[in-house]
Formats: sequence, structure tokens, C-alpha cells
Amino acid sequence: MKSTKLASLIVLLLALAVAAQAETTIVDQAGYDVTVPESIESIASVYGIGTYFVYSLGAGDRLITAYYIGWKSASKATATMQRWEPRLSELLSFGDPNVEDLVAGGADIVLADGSQHEAVAEQLRDLGIPVVLLSAESSDALKETMQLMATVLGEEAQALADSFIETYDRVLSTVTSDLASLDDDARARVLFLGTSVNTAASGAMYQTELIEAAGGVSVTEGLSGGWNEVNLEQVLRWDPDVILIPPYGPVQPSDILENPDWQSLQAVQSGRVVRMPRLIAPMDTPVPESMLGVLWMASLFYPDNVTLDLVQEVVSFYEIYYGLTLTDEEAAVFSP
Repeated sequence: MKSTKLASLIVLLLALAVAAQAETTIVDQAGYDVTVPESIESIASVYGIGTYFVYSLGAGDRLITAYYIGWKSASKATATMQRWEPRLSELLSFGDPNVEDLVAGGADIVLADGSQHEAVAEQLRDLGIPVVLLSAESSDALKETMQLMATVLGEEAQALADSFIETYDRVLSTVTSDLASLDDDARARVLFLGTSVNTAASGAMYQTELIEAAGGVSVTEGLSGGWNEVNLEQVLRWDPDVILIPPYGPVQPSDILENPDWQSLQAVQSGRVVRMPRLIAPMDTPVPESMLGVLWMASLFYPDNVTLDLVQEVVSFYEIYYGLTLTDEEAAVFSP
């Protein structure tokens, strides 16, 4: 009898131990303590940037709904993205997060934007749904996001996160070393436009950080806030060497190169008005492939100085972190 009771007690203690190990508490990037399941089978991401971190850590198949920065329609996504994520039309959502839909979806965790979704997060927490608030708005924060998500997603994700950070640091440090001998007056002066020729990235934005990491100087570094309205007179005073156009929005290089009002600019005269390439996520935003954005910019600004093989790095990145084998045609779009 005693042995039976002892066995029952042992079983109970083991069950309690398993239950105690079934959850873990992390601190998200908004500073909240969040208790999440140790085994996460389903994820809802209403943070378009955070979605790509899930994929890069090998957990894209666990998404049940997702925002994708830059995409609001599966039909308008690139052919590469539709090949990469055949469930895109099923998963893709956008707009203000709907609490009722998120509850009905039954996700184990919700990933949300730390700068915009605190109210939604509070409602979901009250309903017992763990919410991880993320913010990857700088290179340091990007690496923190990667490590945090690896902690949430488990050992296999941690190995990928460690590999990513090693690759990220290698690429950026190599670019820095390659360009260290450049004089200040030899550095490219860059204008990063927005979704119209009358908007430009401020000095506080991630695009400026990428330009600087690529050895350039943003002509708008003195502007504050987000996207700024700029006029042609100001652009003519800046007279940038390079004009970059994001891979979203309607602006094309021809809108500038063929506009008679822009012809006196150094960038126009040298033909260095370039729209950034895009296969999946836009590289000018704080997504994992923004690492490739730095290398792409540096290769465009200083083709004779950069020692890394851009296309090789691109192919390797998509294979390792997105599980996608690029075609030669897809890889070639990154050649500056």
C-alpha cells in the first residue's frame, strides 16, 4: 500500500514538474514580463517587421496570421515571395489589429509592435493571451529582437539566431574595414527618398543608419522625425551624389532621370539614381535582410573597395535564413 502511495506521489510530482517547465518568462522590448509556453505551435504576428524574424528562425510554418511590411495584398507580392510562402493569401492581414479575430485564432502567442500596439496588447493580456512587444528600429535593437525571438522559439531557433548575428557582424565589420581608408570628401552623399519625390528619410530613421553603415553620408541627417516633406530647391542645394528610392511606392528612377528640373544634380548626371531591389522584405527597413541592404549600398557607392561578393552573400542568406534557393535571375537583381 505504501509503495502504491509513493508511486502515486512520484507521478504527481513529476506531473507538477513538467507543468512548471511548460512555461517560461521573458522580458519583451517594451519592458514587460511575458510568460509564454515553452512549446509554441501557433503564432500570430501583427508586427510586419517581426514576421520576418519568425521565418529567419525557422518557425514560419507556425504562423497562423501575419502582417508583412510593405505588402497588403498577396496578389501584388513578388513572384519570389509567393513561391517562398505559398500560404501568403491565407496568412496575410493588415490594418489595425482586431482583438476578437486574434482571440478566435487561438494563437499560442501574439507578436506586436512595441511603438503602436500597447493598447491591443493590454486587452489580449487581460484575456490570457501572451503578447510579445517588439521593436527592431536600430541595428542593435534588430539583434536584440533576433535573440529575444530565439529565446521564445527554442533551441533550434537559438542556433539560427547565433549564426545570424555572427554573419551580421561579419558583413558589417568587413564593409567598415573595406571603407576605413576613404577620406571624408570621398564618401558618397546620399539622398534617400520616400514614396514620392517630395519626401525624404530623416536623420533619425533606419535608412540613414544603413547609409552610414555603408560608408555614405545622408544629406538629410539634420532632419528630425520620420519622413519629411522636401522641395526641389532644397534637393538642389543638397546636390547628392546618389539618390536611392525604396523598393515600395510608385517612384521610379526615370521619374528623376528624365525630369528636366533635376538635371543639374550630380546623381542625375552620373546616372546614380537607383531603386533598391526587393524579393521578399524591403531591405531599407529593420528586417533581417537589411544586412544585405548595407552590403548592396556599399557595393553601389564604392564598387572598387568592397571585398565581399554581394550575390554570394545574398544567395547564402536566403538559403540559410529563409530556406529559399534563389534562381540566377532572382540573385541577379541585387547586382548594383
